[in-house]
Amino acid sequence: MKILTVFTGGTIGSTKSNGVISPDSQNSYKLLEMYSRTDKKVEFTAIQPMNILSENMNGRFLTQLYKCINSYDLSKFDGVIVAHGTDTLQYTSAYLSYAFGLCKTPIVLVSANFPLEDEHSNGFQNFCGAVELIKSKKGRGVFVSYANCEYFADINRGTRVLHHSAYSDEVYSVHDMVFGEANRERKFCENEMYSEQDDKISMSDCTELDEVSDVLYVKPYVGMTYPPIMQSTKAILLEGYHSGTLDTGGSELSKFCAEAEKCGAPIFLTGAEKGFYYESKQMFEKLKINVLPPASPIAMYMKLWMLKKDRLSDVFLPCGGDF
Repeated sequence: MKILTVFTGGTIGSTKSNGVISPDSQNSYKLLEMYSRTDKKVEFTAIQPMNILSENMNGRFLTQLYKCINSYDLSKFDGVIVAHGTDTLQYTSAYLSYAFGLCKTPIVLVSANFPLEDEHSNGFQNFCGAVELIKSKKGRGVFVSYANCEYFADINRGTRVLHHSAYSDEVYSVHDMVFGEANRERKFCENEMYSEQDDKISMSDCTELDEVSDVLYVKPYVGMTYPPIMQSTKAILLEGYHSGTLDTGGSELSKFCAEAEKCGAPIFLTGAEKGFYYESKQMFEKLKINVLPPASPIAMYMKLWMLKKDRLSDVFLPCGGDF
């Protein structure tokens, strides 16, 4: 069993000194030492293309990470594990999902809620879950292994991971629908209820990102004032309230949509679930708001960022494990 292990920094690769958590390139490899004490049959090839806290992730680092992984012949490995911070875990997992699609060699992202030397850290548990998925040979594409409790690690599809709740490090997928789990006995168990569509598009030619995104991502709040639209804005992603609604009763949204049309920036709405159809939603078509299918809002943001302007309509097509 051969696994390419990619260290990028984050809490899982950090140490705490004088009350401050900082990336520590030497500490990164502690994971491999810990695992080798329990299983010597896995051969790890370790690389570290960057060493940052994940809140500092941007388009330049994402592109660098993709190029680093893609420079290896992945057919020579049974899997790839990417050690990453929790804050932007969802963004990187979505980006890699679209960049690599449903690749035959599974790529699994792992992180930690506390540095590895902390007894409360789930970093090693998450790492073991990733190894078990790879050993099972039941996964293609990109995943996130994360334990919200001490009994098992959820194996989440990389494009389905949601925002963290405020003040929480727990990781969840849309509708809590995980790909499977790695239990306490270190065995991967598939979720028989899980399903996904086949890839309809390839995004392997959309991996080069600028440091700063050209997609304006707007979340709703009561008494909202919409931000100005730059001429460089390629597209706009609105995230709805949990019912997929927006304030269509006032004039702010109408003015914003009119300005977007002038700037040639199409508007997409994420978070709109099928089911209850509130009257506020009747305005979406008139305002030329394109309602996206149910999906992780972060994944939809990353897909729009990656897609070229003449391919923005492809955001509706499944890729890399989308619903």
